Amino acid sequence: MRNTRRIVGIISVIVVAFVVLTLNCDSAYAKRRLKFYAPYPADSYTSQALEELTKMIKEKTNGEIDFKVFPSGQLCTYEDSIEEVRAGTIDASFTWLTKRYHPKLDIGNLPGLCTNGFPEYELMFLDPESPFCKLIEQYSKEAGFVSLGGWVDPRIGFILSKVPQNVKDNTKKNVSLRVPAMPSVRDMASEMGYNTVTMDYAEVFSAIQTGQIDGASNIPAEDAYLQARDMIKCFDANNMGSTPGWLIINKDLWESFGEKNRAIVQECIAFQLEKWVPVARTVEEKYEKLLAEHGVTVIKYSPEECMKRSAEVRAKVWPKYADVYGSDTLKILEAAVVANQKKLSGK
Repeated sequence: MRNTRRIVGIISVIVVAFVVLTLNCDSAYAKRRLKFYAPYPADSYTSQALEELTKMIKEKTNGEIDFKVFPSGQLCTYEDSIEEVRAGTIDASFTWLTKRYHPKLDIGNLPGLCTNGFPEYELMFLDPESPFCKLIEQYSKEAGFVSLGGWVDPRIGFILSKVPQNVKDNTKKNVSLRVPAMPSVRDMASEMGYNTVTMDYAEVFSAIQTGQIDGASNIPAEDAYLQARDMIKCFDANNMGSTPGWLIINKDLWESFGEKNRAIVQECIAFQLEKWVPVARTVEEKYEKLLAEHGVTVIKYSPEECMKRSAEVRAKVWPKYADVYGSDTLKILEAAVVANQKKLSGK
Protein backbone atom coordinates (compact mmCIF):
# COMPACT_ATOMS: atom_id res chain seq x y z
CA MET A 1 0.00 0.00 0.00
CA ARG A 2 2.84 2.35 0.93
CA ASN A 3 4.60 1.58 -2.39
CA THR A 4 1.39 2.27 -4.30
CA ARG A 5 1.03 5.68 -2.65
CA ARG A 6 4.64 6.45 -3.43
CA ILE A 7 4.18 5.54 -7.11
CA VAL A 8 1.00 7.62 -7.33
CA GLY A 9 2.85 10.53 -5.75
CA ILE A 10 5.72 10.29 -8.19
CA ILE A 11 3.33 10.15 -11.16
CA SER A 12 1.45 13.19 -9.84
CA VAL A 13 4.68 15.17 -9.59
CA ILE A 14 5.63 14.21 -13.16
CA VAL A 15 2.20 15.21 -14.51
CA VAL A 16 2.28 18.57 -12.73
CA ALA A 17 5.81 19.23 -13.97
CA PHE A 18 4.79 18.39 -17.52
CA VAL A 19 1.77 20.72 -17.36
CA VAL A 20 3.87 23.56 -15.94
CA LEU A 21 6.55 23.04 -18.59
CA THR A 22 3.93 23.05 -21.37
CA LEU A 23 2.32 26.22 -20.04
CA ASN A 24 5.70 27.89 -19.77
CA CYS A 25 6.58 26.96 -23.37
CA ASP A 26 3.25 28.29 -24.68
CA SER A 27 3.47 31.48 -22.61
CA ALA A 28 7.03 32.02 -23.85
CA TYR A 29 5.66 32.57 -27.35
CA ALA A 30 3.10 35.06 -26.02
CA LYS A 31 5.67 37.00 -23.99
CA ARG A 32 7.99 37.72 -26.90
CA ARG A 33 7.37 39.63 -30.14
CA LEU A 34 7.17 37.10 -32.94
CA LYS A 35 9.22 37.68 -36.10
CA PHE A 36 7.46 37.75 -39.49
CA TYR A 37 9.78 37.85 -42.52
CA ALA A 38 8.78 39.91 -45.58
CA PRO A 39 10.85 40.20 -48.79
CA TYR A 40 9.31 43.39 -50.20
CA PRO A 41 9.91 46.99 -48.98
CA ALA A 42 7.71 48.39 -46.21
CA ASP A 43 5.79 50.65 -48.62
CA SER A 44 4.82 47.79 -50.98
CA TYR A 45 1.20 46.66 -50.82
CA THR A 46 2.30 43.10 -49.93
CA SER A 47 4.15 44.32 -46.83
CA GLN A 48 1.37 46.76 -45.93
CA ALA A 49 -1.08 43.87 -46.14
CA LEU A 50 1.12 41.85 -43.78
CA GLU A 51 1.22 44.77 -41.33
CA GLU A 52 -2.57 44.91 -41.30
CA LEU A 53 -2.77 41.13 -40.97
CA THR A 54 -0.49 40.99 -37.94
CA LYS A 55 -2.27 43.94 -36.32
CA MET A 56 -5.62 42.24 -36.82
CA ILE A 57 -4.32 38.95 -35.40
CA LYS A 58 -3.06 40.74 -32.28
CA GLU A 59 -6.41 42.46 -31.77
CA LYS A 60 -8.51 39.34 -32.37
CA THR A 61 -6.39 37.21 -30.00
CA ASN A 62 -6.30 39.93 -27.30
CA GLY A 63 -2.54 40.27 -27.66
CA GLU A 64 -1.81 36.56 -27.29
CA ILE A 65 -0.26 36.47 -30.78
CA ASP A 66 1.91 39.48 -31.51
CA PHE A 67 4.00 39.52 -34.71
CA LYS A 68 6.45 42.17 -35.89
CA VAL A 69 6.92 42.37 -39.66
CA PHE A 70 10.52 42.71 -40.88
CA PRO A 71 10.28 44.01 -44.47
CA SER A 72 12.86 44.34 -47.28
CA GLY A 73 14.38 40.91 -46.58
CA GLN A 74 16.36 42.44 -43.72
CA LEU A 75 16.53 39.22 -41.69
CA CYS A 76 17.93 36.98 -44.47
CA THR A 77 17.19 35.89 -48.05
CA TYR A 78 13.70 34.64 -48.87
CA GLU A 79 15.02 31.11 -49.38
CA ASP A 80 16.93 31.10 -46.08
CA SER A 81 13.82 32.32 -44.30
CA ILE A 82 12.29 28.89 -44.84
CA GLU A 83 15.09 27.20 -42.90
CA GLU A 84 14.87 29.90 -40.22
CA VAL A 85 11.15 29.20 -39.84
CA ARG A 86 11.81 25.48 -39.55
CA ALA A 87 14.39 26.14 -36.84
CA GLY A 88 12.22 28.69 -35.04
CA THR A 89 14.69 31.58 -35.28
CA ILE A 90 12.10 33.29 -37.49
CA ASP A 91 8.50 32.54 -36.56
CA ALA A 92 6.70 33.10 -39.87
CA SER A 93 7.53 34.15 -43.41
CA PHE A 94 6.09 35.44 -46.65
CA THR A 95 8.36 33.70 -49.13
CA TRP A 96 8.63 31.72 -52.35
CA LEU A 97 8.89 27.99 -51.86
CA THR A 98 11.88 26.16 -53.33
CA LYS A 99 13.01 22.56 -53.78
CA ARG A 100 15.93 23.17 -51.42
CA TYR A 101 13.74 21.95 -48.56
CA HIS A 102 11.55 19.46 -50.41
CA PRO A 103 11.87 18.16 -53.99
CA LYS A 104 8.27 19.12 -54.80
CA LEU A 105 7.94 22.47 -53.04
CA ASP A 106 8.81 24.41 -56.22
CA ILE A 107 5.78 23.00 -58.04
CA GLY A 108 4.46 26.58 -58.25
CA ASN A 109 7.18 27.29 -60.83
CA LEU A 110 5.36 25.17 -63.39
CA PRO A 111 4.22 27.46 -66.22
CA GLY A 112 0.61 28.05 -67.13
CA LEU A 113 -0.96 27.59 -63.70
CA CYS A 114 -2.79 30.94 -63.92
CA THR A 115 -2.13 32.90 -67.12
CA ASN A 116 -5.36 34.92 -66.81
CA GLY A 117 -3.84 36.93 -63.97
CA PHE A 118 -5.43 37.65 -60.61
CA PRO A 119 -8.84 35.99 -61.07
CA GLU A 120 -7.16 32.70 -61.89
CA TYR A 121 -4.44 33.35 -59.26
CA GLU A 122 -7.15 33.57 -56.61
CA LEU A 123 -8.74 30.27 -57.61
CA MET A 124 -5.46 28.39 -57.84
CA PHE A 125 -3.36 29.84 -55.00
CA LEU A 126 -5.63 31.70 -52.55
CA ASP A 127 -8.49 29.22 -52.12
CA PRO A 128 -7.52 26.94 -49.18
CA GLU A 129 -9.52 24.10 -50.74
CA SER A 130 -7.81 24.24 -54.14
CA PRO A 131 -5.81 21.15 -55.19
CA PHE A 132 -2.65 23.25 -55.36
CA CYS A 133 -3.03 24.53 -51.79
CA LYS A 134 -3.67 21.00 -50.55
CA LEU A 135 -0.47 19.80 -52.23
CA ILE A 136 1.56 22.60 -50.63
CA GLU A 137 0.06 21.75 -47.23
CA GLN A 138 1.28 18.18 -47.66
CA TYR A 139 4.76 19.11 -48.91
CA SER A 140 5.18 21.74 -46.17
CA LYS A 141 4.28 19.24 -43.49
CA GLU A 142 6.83 16.81 -44.89
CA ALA A 143 9.43 19.60 -44.97
CA GLY A 144 8.88 20.45 -41.30
CA PHE A 145 6.81 23.65 -41.30
CA VAL A 146 3.16 24.69 -41.70
CA SER A 147 1.60 26.25 -44.79
CA LEU A 148 -0.81 29.13 -44.18
CA GLY A 149 -1.63 29.49 -47.88
CA GLY A 150 -0.90 31.89 -50.72
CA TRP A 151 -0.59 35.66 -50.31
CA VAL A 152 -1.06 38.71 -52.53
CA ASP A 153 1.90 38.89 -54.89
CA PRO A 154 2.45 40.85 -58.15
CA ARG A 155 1.71 39.02 -61.41
CA ILE A 156 4.69 38.89 -63.70
CA GLY A 157 5.64 39.30 -67.34
CA PHE A 158 8.66 39.80 -69.60
CA ILE A 159 10.56 43.06 -70.09
CA LEU A 160 12.07 43.37 -73.57
CA SER A 161 14.38 45.90 -75.21
CA LYS A 162 12.63 45.27 -78.53
CA VAL A 163 9.15 44.17 -79.60
CA PRO A 164 9.21 40.72 -81.25
CA GLN A 165 6.84 40.50 -84.24
CA ASN A 166 5.65 37.13 -83.03
CA VAL A 167 5.46 38.02 -79.33
CA LYS A 168 2.12 36.26 -78.76
CA ASP A 169 3.04 32.90 -80.23
CA ASN A 170 5.66 30.27 -79.40
CA THR A 171 7.76 30.46 -82.56
CA LYS A 172 11.49 31.30 -82.48
CA LYS A 173 12.14 34.96 -81.65
CA ASN A 174 15.92 35.48 -81.77
CA VAL A 175 15.63 37.28 -78.43
CA SER A 176 17.87 36.53 -75.44
CA LEU A 177 15.89 36.38 -72.20
CA ARG A 178 17.24 36.20 -68.66
CA VAL A 179 15.45 33.58 -66.57
CA PRO A 180 15.97 32.63 -62.90
CA ALA A 181 17.85 29.43 -62.15
CA MET A 182 14.68 27.34 -62.18
CA PRO A 183 14.53 24.50 -64.72
CA SER A 184 10.79 24.71 -65.37
CA VAL A 185 10.97 28.50 -65.94
CA ARG A 186 13.89 28.01 -68.33
CA ASP A 187 11.93 25.35 -70.22
CA MET A 188 8.88 27.63 -70.31
CA ALA A 189 10.83 30.48 -71.91
CA SER A 190 12.48 28.12 -74.40
CA GLU A 191 9.09 26.73 -75.46
CA MET A 192 7.86 30.31 -75.89
CA GLY A 193 10.63 30.85 -78.45
CA TYR A 194 13.28 32.68 -76.42
CA ASN A 195 17.01 32.06 -76.09
CA THR A 196 17.44 31.71 -72.34
CA VAL A 197 20.27 33.13 -70.22
CA THR A 198 20.70 32.52 -66.50
CA MET A 199 22.13 35.32 -64.38
CA ASP A 200 21.65 36.88 -60.97
CA TYR A 201 18.68 39.24 -60.70
CA ALA A 202 20.98 42.04 -59.51
CA GLU A 203 22.69 42.01 -62.93
CA VAL A 204 19.54 42.11 -65.07
CA PHE A 205 19.01 45.81 -65.61
CA SER A 206 22.65 46.66 -66.33
CA ALA A 207 22.80 43.67 -68.72
CA ILE A 208 19.81 45.03 -70.65
CA GLN A 209 21.37 48.50 -70.78
CA THR A 210 24.63 47.17 -72.20
CA GLY A 211 22.88 44.86 -74.68
CA GLN A 212 24.20 41.71 -73.05
CA ILE A 213 20.62 40.42 -72.99
CA ASP A 214 17.42 41.55 -74.71
CA GLY A 215 15.12 41.12 -71.74
CA ALA A 216 14.12 39.24 -68.61
CA SER A 217 11.29 37.04 -67.42
CA ASN A 218 9.36 37.09 -64.13
CA ILE A 219 9.22 40.88 -63.74
CA PRO A 220 6.13 42.66 -62.29
CA ALA A 221 4.79 45.73 -64.10
CA GLU A 222 5.74 47.89 -61.10
CA ASP A 223 9.41 46.84 -61.31
CA ALA A 224 9.34 47.23 -65.08
CA TYR A 225 8.24 50.85 -64.72
CA LEU A 226 10.30 51.88 -61.70
CA GLN A 227 13.55 50.22 -62.76
CA ALA A 228 13.49 49.63 -66.51
CA ARG A 229 11.11 52.02 -68.30
CA ASP A 230 13.93 53.91 -70.03
CA MET A 231 15.68 50.80 -71.32
CA ILE A 232 12.80 48.64 -72.58
CA LYS A 233 10.43 48.83 -75.53
CA CYS A 234 8.00 46.14 -74.48
CA PHE A 235 6.29 44.69 -71.41
CA ASP A 236 4.76 41.31 -72.26
CA ALA A 237 2.10 40.71 -69.57
CA ASN A 238 1.79 37.01 -70.33
CA ASN A 239 1.59 35.76 -66.70
CA MET A 240 2.92 32.43 -67.94
CA GLY A 241 5.25 31.95 -64.99
CA SER A 242 3.21 32.88 -61.94
CA THR A 243 5.22 31.58 -58.98
CA PRO A 244 3.03 32.36 -55.96
CA GLY A 245 4.18 34.06 -52.77
CA TRP A 246 3.41 31.89 -49.74
CA LEU A 247 2.84 32.26 -45.99
CA ILE A 248 4.50 29.71 -43.71
CA ILE A 249 4.88 29.38 -39.94
CA ASN A 250 6.94 27.36 -37.48
CA LYS A 251 5.28 24.04 -36.68
CA ASP A 252 5.71 24.12 -32.88
CA LEU A 253 4.56 27.72 -32.70
CA TRP A 254 1.45 26.96 -34.76
CA GLU A 255 0.55 24.03 -32.53
CA SER A 256 1.06 26.17 -29.42
CA PHE A 257 -1.63 28.64 -30.55
CA GLY A 258 -4.44 26.21 -29.79
CA GLU A 259 -7.47 25.48 -31.96
CA LYS A 260 -9.25 28.78 -31.22
CA ASN A 261 -6.32 31.04 -32.08
CA ARG A 262 -5.38 28.97 -35.14
CA ALA A 263 -8.91 29.53 -36.46
CA ILE A 264 -8.60 33.27 -35.76
CA VAL A 265 -5.32 33.47 -37.72
CA GLN A 266 -6.90 31.72 -40.71
CA GLU A 267 -9.95 34.00 -40.57
CA CYS A 268 -7.71 37.08 -40.49
CA ILE A 269 -5.76 35.86 -43.52
CA ALA A 270 -8.98 35.31 -45.49
CA PHE A 271 -10.25 38.78 -44.51
CA GLN A 272 -7.03 40.54 -45.56
CA LEU A 273 -6.82 38.65 -48.85
CA GLU A 274 -10.34 39.78 -49.73
CA LYS A 275 -9.31 43.35 -48.98
CA TRP A 276 -5.89 43.42 -50.68
CA VAL A 277 -6.42 41.43 -53.89
CA PRO A 278 -8.37 44.35 -55.45
CA VAL A 279 -5.49 46.63 -54.41
CA ALA A 280 -3.03 44.33 -56.16
CA ARG A 281 -5.12 44.45 -59.34
CA THR A 282 -5.24 48.25 -59.19
CA VAL A 283 -1.46 48.52 -58.75
CA GLU A 284 -0.86 46.20 -61.70
CA GLU A 285 -3.19 48.23 -63.92
CA LYS A 286 -1.64 51.49 -62.73
CA TYR A 287 1.90 50.52 -63.72
CA GLU A 288 0.88 48.94 -67.01
CA LYS A 289 -0.83 52.26 -67.85
CA LEU A 290 2.27 54.24 -66.79
CA LEU A 291 4.46 52.02 -68.98
CA ALA A 292 2.20 52.64 -71.97
CA GLU A 293 2.20 56.41 -71.32
CA HIS A 294 6.00 56.27 -71.23
CA GLY A 295 6.06 54.76 -74.72
CA VAL A 296 6.53 51.10 -73.74
CA THR A 297 4.38 48.66 -75.71
CA VAL A 298 2.29 46.66 -73.23
CA ILE A 299 1.18 43.30 -74.61
CA LYS A 300 -2.15 42.13 -73.18
CA TYR A 301 -3.97 38.86 -73.85
CA SER A 302 -7.63 37.96 -74.19
CA PRO A 303 -8.88 35.01 -72.08
CA GLU A 304 -8.96 32.89 -75.24
CA GLU A 305 -5.36 33.76 -76.10
CA CYS A 306 -4.30 32.98 -72.52
CA MET A 307 -5.97 29.58 -72.54
CA LYS A 308 -4.56 28.61 -75.94
CA ARG A 309 -0.98 29.58 -75.21
CA SER A 310 -1.07 28.19 -71.68
CA ALA A 311 -2.28 24.81 -72.98
CA GLU A 312 0.48 24.73 -75.59
CA VAL A 313 3.23 25.50 -73.05
CA ARG A 314 1.86 23.08 -70.43
CA ALA A 315 1.72 20.29 -73.00
CA LYS A 316 5.40 20.79 -73.83
CA VAL A 317 6.86 21.52 -70.39
CA TRP A 318 4.87 19.63 -67.77
CA PRO A 319 5.60 16.08 -69.04
CA LYS A 320 9.31 16.77 -68.43
CA TYR A 321 8.56 16.92 -64.69
CA ALA A 322 6.41 13.82 -64.32
CA ASP A 323 9.26 12.02 -62.54
CA VAL A 324 9.62 14.91 -60.09
CA TYR A 325 6.02 15.65 -59.14
CA GLY A 326 4.28 12.46 -60.30
CA SER A 327 2.00 11.97 -63.29
CA ASP A 328 -1.10 11.78 -61.10
CA THR A 329 -0.26 15.10 -59.45
CA LEU A 330 0.19 16.78 -62.83
CA LYS A 331 -3.17 15.39 -63.97
CA ILE A 332 -4.82 16.86 -60.87
CA LEU A 333 -3.30 20.28 -61.55
CA GLU A 334 -4.14 20.12 -65.26
CA ALA A 335 -7.77 19.44 -64.36
CA ALA A 336 -7.69 22.37 -61.90
CA VAL A 337 -6.27 24.76 -64.52
CA VAL A 338 -8.91 23.78 -67.08
CA ALA A 339 -11.71 23.99 -64.50
CA ASN A 340 -10.60 27.45 -63.36
CA GLN A 341 -10.35 28.73 -66.92
CA LYS A 342 -13.82 27.40 -67.76
CA LYS A 343 -15.24 28.99 -64.62
CA LEU A 344 -13.78 32.38 -65.50
CA SER A 345 -14.88 32.19 -69.14
CA GLY A 346 -18.39 31.19 -68.12
CA LYS A 347 -18.27 27.93 -70.06
